This record gives sequence, C-alpha cells and structure tokens, in this order.
Amino acid sequence: MKRLPGRWVLLGVCTAVAGVGIGLAVSGAPLPWSSAGRVLPLARARVYESVDACLLTGAQGLADPAAAQAWAGMEDASRATSARVSYLAVTGPATLAAAEPFAGSLLVQGCKVIVASGAAERAAALAEAGRFGSVRFVVTGPAAGSPPNVTALAFAPSGLEASVASAVEAGVHAAGG
Repeated sequence: MKRLPGRWVLLGVCTAVAGVGIGLAVSGAPLPWSSAGRVLPLARARVYESVDACLLTGAQGLADPAAAQAWAGMEDASRATSARVSYLAVTGPATLAAAEPFAGSLLVQGCKVIVASGAAERAAALAEAGRFGSVRFVVTGPAAGSPPNVTALAFAPSGLEASVASAVEAGVHAAGG
C-alpha cells in the first residue's frame, strides 16, 4: 500500500468538509455553525469610562474584611459610573516604605481615584496626595491637614462599603467620568 504525504490527506479532508458545507448551503439546509434563523443575543461587553479607580490593599488583598468592603463599594461605584476598577495588594512588610512603590505604580498606571485600605497604604496615599493634585485619594479615618484632593472617611464598620462607593463616585465625576 502506498502512503500519501500528510498535506494531501489534509487537503482531501478540507475539500470534503467544504463540499458538505457547500452542499448544505445549496440545499437550503441550515449550516451547523449558523444561527438557523434565530436572533443571537447582543454582545455583553461593558463599555467603561476612561477613568480608573484603584484600591491599594495590604498583603491579604481582598481577604482582609475592610479591603473586601472597600472593594464592594468600588464595584458599586463602577456600576453607577462605568469607571474601571482594579486593586493592587502590597507585598512585604506593612510599612510606608513598602507601600509607597505600590502607590506609585497605581499613579503611573493612570488611576484617577485611589482608595487606600490599611495603615501603611493609607500613609502612602497621604504621602503621594500632595504631589498629585489631579488624583483623588480616599482614606479611612481622620486626615487633618491633608490636601483638598483627599477624602477622609469616618464610618461605622458596616458602613464602609457605602462610604467608599459615594467617595469613589464623587472622585470619578470630578475626574470627568
């Protein structure tokens, strides 16, 4: 028995499949890959504003209960404003020195609203706020003497989500979103 080169076998298979498709199309039968007259649903892609709101968390990320509430508030704000939201967890020790480069990367990434969850992250956000007046910073607790682009949230533990959502929405609108 004589062996055919692989490319000839592949060409034969493709021709057979194409022939069946052409035959079905000519016969008027619905093609297996067509919608058979059904209306397909609209694409479910979400269109976002050109404003990013970012959460800076401690090493636990969203496993930290306070960060999880802040994230839920940011998602609420995203649904209300169509702003993109993301988060970044600081790795290493919970110190200002460890958190500052992560805050800087959110600024380089183009975040227009930065929410800080955690003591070191809060300190890093407050340290950067004076240098980046066009960015809105949201921190928990008092922030006496902070620049006008800082929103300090005073809240009951169960009210963090709503407080963050409100502050992020205001920041997104202030950024043009």
